[in-house]
Amino acid sequence: MSDKQKTLICGDVNGNFNSLFSRVETINKKSGPFDVLLCVGNFFGDDNSQLDAYRMGTRKVPVPTYVFGPSNSDHVKYYNCAEGEDIVPNVTYMGKRGIYTTSAGVKIAYLTGLSRRELGKDIPMVTFEPSDCSAVRDSCFRGQSEFRGVDMLITTLWPSGIQEDECQKVEVEKERLSDLIAWLAIHIKPRYHFVPSTSKFFERQPYRNQSHHQDYKECATRFIALAPVGNKDKEKWIYACSLQPISKMRMTELLQSTTDETACPYDPNLLKQHQPGKVVTVTGNGQFFFNMDANDDDGQHGKRKRKGGEESEKKKKGIDLDQCWFCLSSPSVEKHLVISVGTHCYLALPKGPLTPYHVLILPIAHHQAITRAPDEVVIEIKRFKEALKSFYSPMNKVAVFFERNYRSAHMQIQCVPVPKQCSEQILEVFQDEAGINSLELEVLPPYTDIMQVTFAGSPYFHAELPTGEQIYIKTKQYFPLQFGRDVLSSPPILNCEDKADWRQCLLSREEEDQHVAKFRRKFRPFDFTADENSDSD
Repeated sequence: MSDKQKTLICGDVNGNFNSLFSRVETINKKSGPFDVLLCVGNFFGDDNSQLDAYRMGTRKVPVPTYVFGPSNSDHVKYYNCAEGEDIVPNVTYMGKRGIYTTSAGVKIAYLTGLSRRELGKDIPMVTFEPSDCSAVRDSCFRGQSEFRGVDMLITTLWPSGIQEDECQKVEVEKERLSDLIAWLAIHIKPRYHFVPSTSKFFERQPYRNQSHHQDYKECATRFIALAPVGNKDKEKWIYACSLQPISKMRMTELLQSTTDETACPYDPNLLKQHQPGKVVTVTGNGQFFFNMDANDDDGQHGKRKRKGGEESEKKKKGIDLDQCWFCLSSPSVEKHLVISVGTHCYLALPKGPLTPYHVLILPIAHHQAITRAPDEVVIEIKRFKEALKSFYSPMNKVAVFFERNYRSAHMQIQCVPVPKQCSEQILEVFQDEAGINSLELEVLPPYTDIMQVTFAGSPYFHAELPTGEQIYIKTKQYFPLQFGRDVLSSPPILNCEDKADWRQCLLSREEEDQHVAKFRRKFRPFDFTADENSDSD
């Protein structure tokens, strides 16, 4: 069975349902079966009488079809069903904005309709706000410390800048261009970006997305504008593609260049805007006093107060601290996951934890790896490790600590409790998994300092085992991102292989709140930061 999804995409239908579904049926018989049909433009038109036959069942929709929000105020009355419900059998209304992951794992982000800010007026169901852009972006990012991009972005408006290409000139009405869509596209890095065109078909040369980090290479985007269904000029209005989900692709495939590839057409300053049209500034990264019980009044990521510390540079080696998901000074951090805050480090619940007491140790300020962290950070990390070992001991569990300094901008030390009786097996499982992945694993003696075996800027995987042994892998061009989780979720250890990929075991916000509250309560007798904070008061 193929792990790729066969997808059809069409432009404005405008009520030409028979033309659309007859063509889809022909394509499906000849080149299918196709899994989904996505209608990226106006589904309804001035005359929608052809839909009656599909509503009564005398005609059938040949492929599961997804329709998005209206961009014409006259069409609002036709959307008489809730989001996620069928307009007619096998045609589902998806709403104005969101992210939809298909059964094959293909991730589709969408924000349809017109911009209220750029249109100058609000039309219910038709217009969107800058906050809608942020919501879609945040939905794409949620639960992902290693964001690769999305498979597809569907918008009604064209992103500003996409039309300005020296090799391919295209005329686009000014009102169909949007800075907000450009902001969204540069942030979520779609492999395909589909929009409707009022007349001509347009496929731009693929462009390479920009990265927050100079050393990283991002995926490329293919931008495609589809003509209206059944147009008289016979411009292309339907597009077929076979997609392997971005989450299942090897990095070498994802980053492969093409001969016609161009630079990103969008203003690079858009990457610095945490919210559309607003550059969020951060001052200093000294000691942060973090109110973990405060509410998110604005519905966005939590804001925090800084007390003391010296002013420091906003960016370090090209890293924008506004965009880092783990700096406590960043607007992007999800404060409800924070469990305990020390002077230089903090504990937080990871997304998709392997166990209820799986936790992350992270530096408060921005440090890429422990090999680049100052002494005071390293010392406090060791204090947190000892506290966690003591915390797990009454549960008859021992701790495995591991860090992956590969495609990660902010240091994260994973701490996973495992049953004490499996301590002696862990090294063997690590060695087996390394062999399967053709990785050269080195066993380090107890008490070895990782900084003795690698250079500060070199990528690596490092783990400390309950036996005192340490393992070290010098990562090369490719390293399996879930390597540590693959080992610990295996049957000999935690026996939860369904949780090897954190994306498959994400918790709801309510469940995350419950996990954090329980961890804090039980960890309090072992938490040295509680005593220090009370002393400082």
